[in-house]
Amino acid sequence: MSCGFTIDLARSLVLSRGWGVVTDRELLAHVRALTDDPRFARDFRQLADLRDVTDVQITASCIREMVRLNPYGAGARRALVVTNDVVYGMARMYQILSDESPDELQIFRKMDDALQWLWIADAKAEILSVVSQTPPIPGLD
Repeated sequence: MSCGFTIDLARSLVLSRGWGVVTDRELLAHVRALTDDPRFARDFRQLADLRDVTDVQITASCIREMVRLNPYGAGARRALVVTNDVVYGMARMYQILSDESPDELQIFRKMDDALQWLWIADAKAEILSVVSQTPPIPGLD
């Protein structure tokens, strides 16, 4: 298991986290679980903390499916934070294929830059505490 999310209703924010090796199955489970969550709204912002992802076992077809399943709509700002070059490359592929999506997606190398772009820098300590405790998506073990 290497991904999960928490929804912060007060901030209209999805806190996603990936760690270890991330696979097609886990990414698709993430987007489906988020889409099915009754608390989720299409205009929520997203912070995806991928700094602890060590490797990706993701196919190009999975990336295309992720673009097709994207639950975010107009007005949603999404920040992906990556430090690993391979993960950055996969994130860029997703960003390029998502170019027609109504949401705004940016990739960052530094968490502080992502928090600023999402307008949540003032809550950095609380947000990082919550995202670090994000549980894995049930049923992936």
